[in-house]
Amino acid sequence: MTALETLKIRLGIPDEKQDGLLAVLLDSAENTILDVIGRDEMPARLISVQTELAVIAYNRQGAEGETARSEGGISRSFVSDLPPDMQKRLQNYPRKVGVIRANDDG
Repeated sequence: MTALETLKIRLGIPDEKQDGLLAVLLDSAENTILDVIGRDEMPARLISVQTELAVIAYNRQGAEGETARSEGGISRSFVSDLPPDMQKRLQNYPRKVGVIRANDDG
């Protein structure tokens, strides 16, 4: 199952009308993960973190930049950073080790 298919199931989206938006959210989530783990390619075992970040981004549409909102007696607070459980999973993921090359100019 692809990340897009998983995301659509998690969000209860049965059709393809929002596939463009969902793909953008998945790309953004992937870039965030790659920045944190210092890699160039998305490890398969972090796809669940990618879809979870995309779910959070989808649910925050229209409330970007807000930390809390109260309407009609209903209060909502938003995650303003990576949720702690995802931070832990990403911090425990081994970072890519760089290759140091000697200067051949002699």
